[in-house]
Amino acid sequence: MKYLQNAWIERTTMHLHRLLSRIGNGHFNIGVGRWEIYNVMKLKRLIEQVLYRMQDALRDLLLDSTAAYVHYLVNDCSAVLAIEGEDYSWDGNLIDSPFEPQRPAVFYLLLEMGPDMPYYSTAPDTFPETLRDILDDILRECHFIHTIEPSLMQSLIFAENLYLSSVGLLDCAIVKQREALVEYYHKALLPLQAYAARYAAYRELFFTNVKEFVEQIKNADKSSSEIKEDIAFQIRMRENLEHTVPLCIVIGPFWINVQPLREALIRKRQELTAALLKMLTEKLRIKTADVITCYNAINERMCEKPVSIEHIYDIRAYMEAVPELVVRLEDRMRGILYEYEILEGFLHNLPDADFQQKWNALAYPRSVLKQMVSVKEFHESEVDRFRKQQFADEAAFTASIEDINAYISKFTTLYDVSKVSEMSVEVRRLWKTVQELIDQGHIMNRRQELFEMAPISLNNLYELRSNFSAYRELWTVAADYLKLEETWIGNPLASVDLDGVRRGLQQTHDSLKDLLPLFRDQPQLLVVVEHFIQAVEAFRPNLDIMELLKCPYLEAIHWGQLAKEIGVKGKLSVDVGFDVFLDHGFRDHLETVRRVVVKAEQLRLEQEARWAEEERIRQIEEAYRRARAQRRQNRTEI
Repeated sequence: MKYLQNAWIERTTMHLHRLLSRIGNGHFNIGVGRWEIYNVMKLKRLIEQVLYRMQDALRDLLLDSTAAYVHYLVNDCSAVLAIEGEDYSWDGNLIDSPFEPQRPAVFYLLLEMGPDMPYYSTAPDTFPETLRDILDDILRECHFIHTIEPSLMQSLIFAENLYLSSVGLLDCAIVKQREALVEYYHKALLPLQAYAARYAAYRELFFTNVKEFVEQIKNADKSSSEIKEDIAFQIRMRENLEHTVPLCIVIGPFWINVQPLREALIRKRQELTAALLKMLTEKLRIKTADVITCYNAINERMCEKPVSIEHIYDIRAYMEAVPELVVRLEDRMRGILYEYEILEGFLHNLPDADFQQKWNALAYPRSVLKQMVSVKEFHESEVDRFRKQQFADEAAFTASIEDINAYISKFTTLYDVSKVSEMSVEVRRLWKTVQELIDQGHIMNRRQELFEMAPISLNNLYELRSNFSAYRELWTVAADYLKLEETWIGNPLASVDLDGVRRGLQQTHDSLKDLLPLFRDQPQLLVVVEHFIQAVEAFRPNLDIMELLKCPYLEAIHWGQLAKEIGVKGKLSVDVGFDVFLDHGFRDHLETVRRVVVKAEQLRLEQEARWAEEERIRQIEEAYRRARAQRRQNRTEI
């Protein structure tokens, strides 16, 4: 266009100027300055002839260029021109194009995947209008090519808008070319868009998140066989992509590059396959590690250092079940090996650590059975060591029995009632020692049986415990009673449970009574039992005074009256301990206390009767007021 508007005009003008300037004055004088002379000169007719030829050349150029432009863009694809209607769908495969043109494609498009649908790097809808606008813009530009007259005849004055006549936008040839171009590209858009729509089926795959996909498989808790099917499916789908999605395809005037999208889809299938293989590898790693843990537990249990002969026999009993445990673990490992074959079937290489773990698990059964032989040999030497230890323990046990027997024989001659607490503590300690010796004897007899030796007699210990039980019962019952009595007397009277006191007295009395026949041949201890029985009987009268003092109707005025009549200086209440009342001799004033309590109960009964009468009168008055209010309401309504 720059050539037509500038260089073409300048060169034509210079060529004419050079030729005409040589002629000089006359009919071809380019220096004429008067219009009336110029109009009758042969020069004017020459310039008009040049103008017509330039316009013919320009028109021919535009028609030829337009035809070449359309011919280049419309690359003779008869299948595109044969499309009828706007509802075209791509029904064939994605590789073979039914729209192969006779000449090469004109435009390059890249097929990409969007969140909603596939799309092209350049919107196809813009092609018809853009190509038409380019054609029209060129034609419009050709309407502004100046004539040569103003630049050749410089002595004359011309208008500024003198242009060569060009081809119009509505010229029949131009209209025909334009319509052919627009129609071709409008129809070419239909298969182009239909082809892109076919790739919508791959949108879900394209945007699949590999981590989320694997988590879904894990949450589904699929078996290895199901995971195998998933892996095989991903491989089949990848191979299907390789055979069904092309690298590129030509549709009419468009050359479409599908390779980046194809590679992305194939890569996503490969990533999903690799993720599933990795997940299966991790699953098998956990299963294999669990089997190895079981083998290690068996080894640890067998290799425990025995601390006694019982421990050895426990380990031996466990070892009898080890072969069966090993067989079960081997069966488990065979099932896991089948799952490993799934990985091998997909030519998946295990990591070095997993590979080593797998073969360790396969080698463990032989290792465990070999370890059993070593453990049995070790136990033989340990049995000899524990047998020697048993002899030493038996001698020490016999000496302990003799010592405790001598100590108890001496201790049971003590009968000082003033040392009840110390006696009960020592009795409990001795009883515990005897019981521990009996338990130790049972343990030693079990060991004697394991060593195939004669049992140790425990009859003397049983006899010692039987003889000592009555002595233990005496001092423990006495000590427990003294603690209870101290609690009953020392705690606030309000917190003392009289029923609990009665039960405690009766139980202590019954226990001591049962001991009397046992100590009939031991006068000193019989005196001790009778002493505590008398102590229990001596406390019983306190129950009556305690029950009276805990009367709920006693108020401050009554406590003051009691203090005054009995001669107590100080404030009395149910919140003080019973020892205070004993110190002031309340046991000697039982009738006085009973009289005050009876009076307090009578006052309470009179007060309750008065309250009941007042409540009855209040209810009568309330009923009367309600009845009067009802009568007033009835009169108001009338």
